[in-house]
Amino acid sequence: MFKKNEHDDLIVTHFADDYNTYLGAVVPPVFMNSLHVFDTIEDYYDTPKFVKDKYVYGRVSNPTVSIVEQKVAALERGAMALCFGSGMAAMTSAIMAVCKSGDHIICIRNIYGPTKLFLTDYVAPRLNMTVTFVGGQDICEVEEAICSNTALIILESPTSLVFNVIDIKAVTDLAKKHGIRTCIDNTYCTPVFQKPIDMGVDLVMHTASKYLGGHSDIIAGVLVSSDKELMKKIAMQEREWFGGILGPMEAWLMMRGIRTLPLRVKAHFESALKVAEYLEKHSRVRKVNYPALKSHPDYDIMEKQQDGCAGLLSFEVDADVDAAKKVSNGLNLFKTGVSWGGFESLTFMPFLKFDDQEIEWLGSAQNLIRIHIGLEGTDNLIEDLEQSLSKL
Repeated sequence: MFKKNEHDDLIVTHFADDYNTYLGAVVPPVFMNSLHVFDTIEDYYDTPKFVKDKYVYGRVSNPTVSIVEQKVAALERGAMALCFGSGMAAMTSAIMAVCKSGDHIICIRNIYGPTKLFLTDYVAPRLNMTVTFVGGQDICEVEEAICSNTALIILESPTSLVFNVIDIKAVTDLAKKHGIRTCIDNTYCTPVFQKPIDMGVDLVMHTASKYLGGHSDIIAGVLVSSDKELMKKIAMQEREWFGGILGPMEAWLMMRGIRTLPLRVKAHFESALKVAEYLEKHSRVRKVNYPALKSHPDYDIMEKQQDGCAGLLSFEVDADVDAAKKVSNGLNLFKTGVSWGGFESLTFMPFLKFDDQEIEWLGSAQNLIRIHIGLEGTDNLIEDLEQSLSKL
């Protein structure tokens, strides 16, 4: 059903691991230092930034961080990657690097909530930019939103609440026609299942706290691009000046997570598809949002541009909000939690505190339950869902 990329397994296991440099260690060390010293003042001033094996200060670059950046850049088929202290640090740096006061931004409506708040509550009022939100699935709607000062289109596909799928290539073709940059949150699919740079995206962002880390023990983010000059600018300005670089210990943990990334996301996918199929047939479930289901309205687009889906999905209970809360609270293996992408299964009701107008604008329902399918075993998770749903 889905294409496979035979190179990713080699990238996660061995790419950028220079055994000769690290005394033959199969796992590179954690460089916990903040400073690198030089023999002479001339050596210091002659050391260029962002050249392999050249380091000066930890706010600028670090050897452990560099290894992870090389791996992610290779996985995404980009020229350069930069690690940040969080996904939001990565996304806000991308926006600040591409846009200036007076610019216009187009963003899909179902973007990650904090990104939306950064645009509406910070960028628009404090930096004199304007923002237009679109559904993203209708390319004509996107084109109609373009203005003469549009500098950036922000995408997320699939979205992580209602799981709409955007035709990425159609949007990037339109953007290039108008000289507009594009940025996508690729956290859901990871580079294993989707490679946006190959579809023309300029900047790819990941919240590495999720699948890239995979063990729910780090907060991290990463940006990737095929435009090396743009990335150097972000490294020397937005990341260095705002101080958002990832710490070396977190980078080492992220590297550990990346080693098993293809294995883990494929296991999440296999289990999530079975759970989605089970829920779709359940008499007390009104709707299931999971792009790998053939019943999903965007299935054809998903199959064209993705090699698989992750472990996150949502469903609407065929009952009122109070009943949906009982289903969510009645789960045992699924713990209530807002994040996802780790080994554990989670449940959350993202629209519980939204008003009716906002929920309608996002195309969802207040009784929506979002679940992350972890690695506890498909049969165990279905059994847990069944015991909770059967109490309705």
